[in-house]
Amino acid sequence: MLEKATEWLSNHAPKIVEALQEPASTDKINELEILVGKNLPESLWTLYQTYNGINPDMFANLVYGMPFISIEQTISQITKFELPNDKTNLNYSDDGIKAGYSFGKLRVPIGDDSGSCLICVDLDPDINGTYGQVILIDYEHNVALKLADSVENYIEKFTSDLLSGKYSLQEDALEDGVHWLQPESEIDPGNWFSSPTWQYVPGHNCS
Repeated sequence: MLEKATEWLSNHAPKIVEALQEPASTDKINELEILVGKNLPESLWTLYQTYNGINPDMFANLVYGMPFISIEQTISQITKFELPNDKTNLNYSDDGIKAGYSFGKLRVPIGDDSGSCLICVDLDPDINGTYGQVILIDYEHNVALKLADSVENYIEKFTSDLLSGKYSLQEDALEDGVHWLQPESEIDPGNWFSSPTWQYVPGHNCS
């Protein structure tokens, strides 16, 4: 699933490849599936069977410049929910994303910027959404954006953007010996409020 992206990273940012962990065990993937109470999309299985996120003790990131978290971290985050969801209404959500809550057991986190955003696989889409769609939740602004119809599509977009030069290595990080991907503004949902791609969202700096 990540073959072409990994090849590029091996040549340009090998420390990111070094930080990618061995595949998750089938037992762990089954544990996550039992925890959420639904079948995980096949492409999410494939992703976990390729790499189990980035080593949390290493400084590295991946898609949209966010660290790809391990299945253990995902399970830990979901386990904290005593209720199905937090019932915190979103101020804005793209079509296909339910606006009645921000976090819940059916929004499976796979990316975390440790600041204000999570990238999640959505197992509870709205009527116009797709089961397994990939969404970004900005919990500081209570905004949800649809990034891809599936994990497979999410990785395909990442690979295409990577190979077409839409990512660079952050210079400050390089000075510290770290390979840290920096997406161009147009593909940076974590900074949607200043990206031309998401000008339609209320609260955007240009809206």
